[in-house]
Amino acid sequence: MSEQYPLLGESLEELYEDAPVGYLSTSLDGTILRCNRTFLALSGYEADALVGSRRFYDLLPPGAKIYYETHYAPLLELQQEVREIALEIVRADGGRLAVLVNADVRRDHGNDAAIVRITVFDATHRRRYEQELLHARAAAESRAAAASALQHVKEGVVLLDDDGKVVVLNPAASRLFGLAADEDVAGMPLTALVRGWAAIAGRIQTGRSGEPVTSVVLPLAVAGDTRWIAASGEIAPDGVVYTLRDVTAERRLESFRDDIVAIVSHELRTPLAGVYGAAQTLASLGASLDAGQRESLIKLIVEQSGRLARILDEILITQQLDGGDLRVERTTFDVAGVVAKVVGLARSWRTTRPVRLLGDVDVEVEGDPGLFEQALVNLLDNAIKYSPADGEVRVGIERLTSTARVTIADDGPGVADDQRERIFEKFFRIDPTQVTGVTGTGLGLYITREVVRRMDGRVGLGPSEGGGGSTFYIDLPLARSL
Repeated sequence: MSEQYPLLGESLEELYEDAPVGYLSTSLDGTILRCNRTFLALSGYEADALVGSRRFYDLLPPGAKIYYETHYAPLLELQQEVREIALEIVRADGGRLAVLVNADVRRDHGNDAAIVRITVFDATHRRRYEQELLHARAAAESRAAAASALQHVKEGVVLLDDDGKVVVLNPAASRLFGLAADEDVAGMPLTALVRGWAAIAGRIQTGRSGEPVTSVVLPLAVAGDTRWIAASGEIAPDGVVYTLRDVTAERRLESFRDDIVAIVSHELRTPLAGVYGAAQTLASLGASLDAGQRESLIKLIVEQSGRLARILDEILITQQLDGGDLRVERTTFDVAGVVAKVVGLARSWRTTRPVRLLGDVDVEVEGDPGLFEQALVNLLDNAIKYSPADGEVRVGIERLTSTARVTIADDGPGVADDQRERIFEKFFRIDPTQVTGVTGTGLGLYITREVVRRMDGRVGLGPSEGGGGSTFYIDLPLARSL
């Protein structure tokens, strides 16, 4: 074997001097008694500069000396050995070398004399590797924290690579685009996932980090609906990061405010003028007016004030509906009682159209009687306004299998087929230019549908009686029997 591997014949002295680690032998006070060539190469010292004149402690920088005194020396004294203590030694040229130190105390048989045997391992590469691991771990934790944060932010965040393929798409963006939360879209072109994205992306302003970028508000078609998004982009090293915020509610609120301004400037003008004119006439000519004239003016004030109150109520309820602030008080109540109350109220309005109540069915339902009354008032007001002067309005109650139905029929012009669905939209009016003289905010049927929905009911437009007029109905769930 030694003939095949000549180096196996090296002496013990050679094994000691040229070992892969530095060897030191010191006295108990740390004075260096012997060291091998490997240690001299690591430290850069000559043997004469160390042996008999320097202590191992002298080769340590200040920080390592503190560790030596507080950890290394006490452990060595207590355990008679230390394992893999990380230290630094100061080389002859002043540079520092990271090392791992093992040491044990060796005593002679008489236990009177002892030496400390020390091995010194060059830990430069190991220390660098450990630092790289720490940096990699910190970077991974940072990425994980960023990914976790992206899962919970309200804004949509999308990272696309240079080819427009998805790298990151957080849950908020998935909801905004109408995608399933658990759908794996990584690596897919966003243009294949979101219809019209190419056109949208072309209008989004992008800039590099630190550059001011203005968000643009754009429409986004999702599942037959239109959402409005405020979008901006930032150029990243690995693509483009888009930040998207759903501003549909704000957009609708702005539209609602514009419509409210139009209503206030137009719909409120007529009743206000009526109230003001009648009040001014009473104030200036009251003494010269007979009792009939004064009564007529007072009735006009009452009527127009009621109209003003209804318009303001409609605006308030619409705001509550859109903001999700409308409270529904669920209880069991008698339908006929509420219907009779509303019919009596309608008969007190200044109208030549009679309101006839058909039948008197005793039936109880579950819902909010106040909101149900509001819905009936809206339908009756519509029926009276659209009925001709010689027409009438008919209100009926019937018990169905699981609901109670209230119908309101009129002799008006009816609703065209292409408008039957739209009449329940907010601000929609059959005669927006008011050529027929019928005024209104366009909120009544919208409010009626929404409040009945919140009572788990249904509003609809049924077939007309005899082919003319309109017949609206409200279905509410029957009260549960105990």
